[in-house]
Amino acid sequence: MRKILFLFLLLSSISFGQNKFTVYFDTDLYQLQLSELNRLDNFLKNKDLKFYKLIGYCDYRATNGYNDTLASNRAKFVSHIIEKVTNQKQIEIESKGENFEQNSDLKLNRKVEIFYEELVTEKTLPKEDKKDLSQQVSTAKVGDKLVLKNLHFYNRSGIFVPESRPILEELLKIMLANPNLKIEIQGHICCQKGTDVEDTAKVRALAVYNYLINNGINKNRLSYKSFGSSKPIHIIPENNEDERNENRRVEIQIVAN
Repeated sequence: MRKILFLFLLLSSISFGQNKFTVYFDTDLYQLQLSELNRLDNFLKNKDLKFYKLIGYCDYRATNGYNDTLASNRAKFVSHIIEKVTNQKQIEIESKGENFEQNSDLKLNRKVEIFYEELVTEKTLPKEDKKDLSQQVSTAKVGDKLVLKNLHFYNRSGIFVPESRPILEELLKIMLANPNLKIEIQGHICCQKGTDVEDTAKVRALAVYNYLINNGINKNRLSYKSFGSSKPIHIIPENNEDERNENRRVEIQIVAN
């Protein structure tokens, strides 16, 4: 019986080990630094992946309980990034804390291992996504509102996830190519009615505003506004994640062109 159990565990380990990607953390932190965020983003994009398990680890330089919690938070952070980028949820999470064979190079112990399978599928974009932002702006009239597709932020913050770079760069090019274009950047959130104490919608609209100013766009051509959850596309509470994603958005309104 013990031999059968041993073989089962061994085969399970081999199965997971065939597809594994690892990200590394700084000491005592559960969030990834920018270089590792970019590496994770490059891994996630341009692939169709199914994720099975995330395992968090720590070095030994704290109490066992503290390290177990820190390792768990690292795995949860990575899970959140994967959900944001791929929309895949309910990935199994495990914390090993410091309870594994430690590497003498301590930075290699502060990690999360991502176990996955690469799928072979064909993706087709919805028709509305095939018209890029530049084309939409070229035919837009004063007062029209355009959603900044694929603009995403880390949880309840104004920090862009790496996959947001293309839409930000496209918006910047549009503003540079159309010197008479003026826009209002409008932030919206999902999921909750009433006042958002943190005003996440404003924080995110302001992040886009600052990005454009920092890249040479005159602030006289820009304004920003928070609508919170007052103008949802779908009724709150939403029925599914697709509806929440559509409510949680940043739009631009054409003020002059």
